[in-house]
Amino acid sequence: MTDCAAQPSYKSPSSILVVGAGVFGLSTTLALLESSIYSQTRVTLVDPDLPPTKHQSERDHHTHKPSSQASSIDSSRIIRPDYANPAYSRLAAEAQEAWRNGFGGQDVYHESGLVVVAGKGGSQYVEAACRNVENIPTHDGASADREVKRAKDVETLSSTQEIRKAAGLTARSQRDDEEVESEVLGCTGYINYTSGWANAEGAIRNTMQRLLRYGHTSRLSLEGGRVKQLLFSPSDPDKNDSTKPTVTGVVLSDSSQLEADLTILATGAWTPSLLDLHGRLQATGQVVAYLPLTAAEAQELQPLPVLLNLSTGYFVIPPALNASSPSTSSFSSPSLTHAAARPAKGEGEEEEEEEEEREPYTHHLKFARHAHGYLNHTPLTISTSPTTTVSTSPSLPSSAPPPPSALHAMRTFQQTLFAAPHPLSRRPFSHTRLCWYADAPKGDFLITYHPEYEGLFLCTGGSGHGFKFLPVLGAKVVDVLRGQGGEWTEAWGWRERVSEEEWRGDGSRGGGRGEVLGEAMREGVEGGDEWGRSKL
Repeated sequence: MTDCAAQPSYKSPSSILVVGAGVFGLSTTLALLESSIYSQTRVTLVDPDLPPTKHQSERDHHTHKPSSQASSIDSSRIIRPDYANPAYSRLAAEAQEAWRNGFGGQDVYHESGLVVVAGKGGSQYVEAACRNVENIPTHDGASADREVKRAKDVETLSSTQEIRKAAGLTARSQRDDEEVESEVLGCTGYINYTSGWANAEGAIRNTMQRLLRYGHTSRLSLEGGRVKQLLFSPSDPDKNDSTKPTVTGVVLSDSSQLEADLTILATGAWTPSLLDLHGRLQATGQVVAYLPLTAAEAQELQPLPVLLNLSTGYFVIPPALNASSPSTSSFSSPSLTHAAARPAKGEGEEEEEEEEEREPYTHHLKFARHAHGYLNHTPLTISTSPTTTVSTSPSLPSSAPPPPSALHAMRTFQQTLFAAPHPLSRRPFSHTRLCWYADAPKGDFLITYHPEYEGLFLCTGGSGHGFKFLPVLGAKVVDVLRGQGGEWTEAWGWRERVSEEEWRGDGSRGGGRGEVLGEAMREGVEGGDEWGRSKL
């Protein structure tokens, strides 16, 4: 970030507390430390998985694991400027240049291409995203003629057969259901050869190590602990009752306190457990599954593009040849992942699996769904001032496994991509889990001062698309913090409450809305059709 003169009315606080070490928290903390405007500001970062600075050694700077609570801790994330909103498209293109130039570490970013598709009737989002991508300048920054750009980087796809070919998938079996294949792969779309994906955990780990360089200075403190509630300054009976409560820090689960002039909540899907954000932010669970691969299979699939169906929400990301297996990676701790049930064997399948077992599984292929997700309403009481509380039931993350109907639908996706007799057609998933988004009504981030409190700034609402902005997000957060956020001040600002029934997202989500996790778990596979439509 290039520092420019701060507004005359802005004075940097002497201390800032950042809560949460995911994409939003790490990028913001790093931007604060790298800005000369905050050279006299003491920054504290707190997260359940952080060791306190005073207990760190030089070895910790090289072995520290990222926060297991963050949704960004995963094998891979899509890196794309493919947005229907031109502002997000431009910002994502800016971030992508940083990824291309080595942000996040060596071999973290892979420009594999991205196939974006929609089902019958098309998708306004897909069409708008294609137009925006075509208008992005070339890599060298020069303005590109639209038609030249289109021929070089973007190719439209007008049939399921063209989509299958662009995605590098084998020809379908004659036994396949054409209607299911059309729904899985889509009927229309495009391929953007300049999009790709990143090793998410590797990027977060490297960003953390970059941050830890400040660990032995007077500017940064790291605190390990889970935040239980906000800390307020004592109420003053002599003051008018209309005075805003002042947040002075947080209270940890062990009842210890951390104080600062400004508290920044970068707590993702857990934010509604600390503030009443009903109608403004909620956690939604998204299904993720990992298919084990041999080294030879990973080598064959690695060059393929990402496939993203915005009508159903299903997508698949190629395997990383240099990434760890989900069985050993920190993103797949036992509390968050679940062994998937083995499907019934088809005729001749047992012999094929016995043949495969001669070569060990060393890699994995990620399947997931970018949908409206599952809700998990959790009754709790939240402190709203030094003397008052509110009872609420926000949707919060759960360690429960994906519902059976969701896994059944994911298997249909798998078996259509890899038509029998392909060896991957009926291979069991090694792990499955729910990834919890911090969802906002229209998919816009929530990065703003809280209007009802002094000393509180919100930095959350990633809505399932925040990771790609890791290289540039922190600088934009600091701009908003200083009152110089430009268009993002409004886009990411405080918003009125919206009922759950009226949440529409940004147009990129597939499936139904408002499905409740507990109900889906009880209903099982029979509760929905093969796509689990009654579930998502």
